[in-house]
Amino acid sequence: MKYKLLFLLFFLSLLIHVDAQQQPERTKLRVVDTLTKQERANRNPVILKTELDSLIQLYLAKIPPVKPQEPVREVINKIPSWVTGAGIGALLLITLLLWVLFRYHKRLNRAIADLKRLIQNVEFYSAAASAGENTGSRNKTALEKKINELSAELDKQKKAHQFTLQEYESVKKAIAEVYKVKNYPFYDKAKGEGQMIKNLLITERTVALHAFEKFMKPVIQITDANKNNPAKISATDSEKLLELLVSLSLYYIEYLYLRINDLSVGGNMVQRIGSNGKGIDPALLKKLNVEHGSRALVLRMALNKSGITKLSYPVFDETDLNNF
Repeated sequence: MKYKLLFLLFFLSLLIHVDAQQQPERTKLRVVDTLTKQERANRNPVILKTELDSLIQLYLAKIPPVKPQEPVREVINKIPSWVTGAGIGALLLITLLLWVLFRYHKRLNRAIADLKRLIQNVEFYSAAASAGENTGSRNKTALEKKINELSAELDKQKKAHQFTLQEYESVKKAIAEVYKVKNYPFYDKAKGEGQMIKNLLITERTVALHAFEKFMKPVIQITDANKNNPAKISATDSEKLLELLVSLSLYYIEYLYLRINDLSVGGNMVQRIGSNGKGIDPALLKKLNVEHGSRALVLRMALNKSGITKLSYPVFDETDLNNF
């Protein structure tokens, strides 16, 4: 329509130009508010401003209305701070407990080795003392002095060993308070406390490695790929990053059921997590309860509002949050 208006003005200009060739004294088109008597009598090169405005309004009225553009979908790229904090805190706690247990185990082995070597030395010098009773008083005095020194050292090592055992018992007590040992995979009371703690640590390490490979490593890859220009992160990377952090949070929320007494262990949670690190068996999950409501339903509705439809780890209270 705009081109039609330009064409009309061009056509009027052309007419005026032709008329100006016939009448050399009138060569310009003028737009005026009012006309003089002479211009009103013969006003070929003159047009009223009101007439020009009416022509413009006439053609503008025929222009079809412009359709409004659809609003741009808002991309959620702000990661909740509590999600990252929960994942990092859980990893630090596991690392600290493993380091403490390894330290006490190493000290215990060293104390036992020193004790065995000391007993061997006592037996050797005792045998030498029995065989050399008839040697002189000088050798006897030196031997007795050595035996007294070894006896004192033995008492010292016994005290150190006793202290180490007490520390080991305190560590076992702390582990029993932190972890629900009976609910861990491979629990067998007949195997003894040492084997139970070893199996517990195997499960802890396997779960930590699985969380790193399945969730944390992809998060690091996405952030490294966008760290030089974080403001231009794509919508796909942003949504995937948020989904991975939420899934990692749900993964450790599930794992807290093995540690916090206020959280009751239910159903197949141990079998789902286990120590195989192979992921979730859908046969062990139940459908989301939408008729009477549940905690999982609250999470699902909140995730929908955030635009997260599928999760890498969809479990909460044995519910498949992806089945909705």
